[in-house]
Amino acid sequence: MTLTQVLTDPNGFFEEKMKSEVELKTPLLIVLFIGVLGAISAAIMTQKIMVLLPEAAAFESIGVVFAVIGAFIGVLFMWVIYAGIFYVISSILGGEGDFKRVLEVVAYGLIPSIINSVISIFVIATSFSLENINLEDPALIEEAILADPTLKLVTLVGIIVTLWSANIWIFGLVHARNMTVKNAAISVLVPVGIYILYSASKFIGA
Repeated sequence: MTLTQVLTDPNGFFEEKMKSEVELKTPLLIVLFIGVLGAISAAIMTQKIMVLLPEAAAFESIGVVFAVIGAFIGVLFMWVIYAGIFYVISSILGGEGDFKRVLEVVAYGLIPSIINSVISIFVIATSFSLENINLEDPALIEEAILADPTLKLVTLVGIIVTLWSANIWIFGLVHARNMTVKNAAISVLVPVGIYILYSASKFIGA
């Protein structure tokens, strides 16, 4: 049983995984690694934004530090929140099992987001730029960022990756919470669907 099996055969992976005790060391390492990638992306983005704000140049280092910390904590927060939501909804639908198992499942399901994180870092570092945009109002920076075609592409990839993760989570809940595929799908797709609609609406409206 390898981590690549999570991507290609999540049903078989979790069926085998449930035969052993809950182990959160590997899941935590996965989440921390994703957090590091997110922090790198946030640092690059913040530096590029600071170029537009000469008056804030003195605070660039502080801004980068806060962005890195925020991105890192955000991944840990997302891990726990997703697990909590899946646990609550699956409980309502008759799911049984320990919350730690759900944490384990969610972490493994986040593996596809590594792909999105790497793409995001590459795109932001090489293609994304706001230097030629004259922004008198700093409040318009977010609007300009959302309108950037390269970031819209990153968002599209992110949505595809999230659906990939959702597929993994569904099979994970089937085994971790002793559920039918239908109820596991409901537990996962309701919150994931809301998240995807929110993400897409921000960029579609930009």
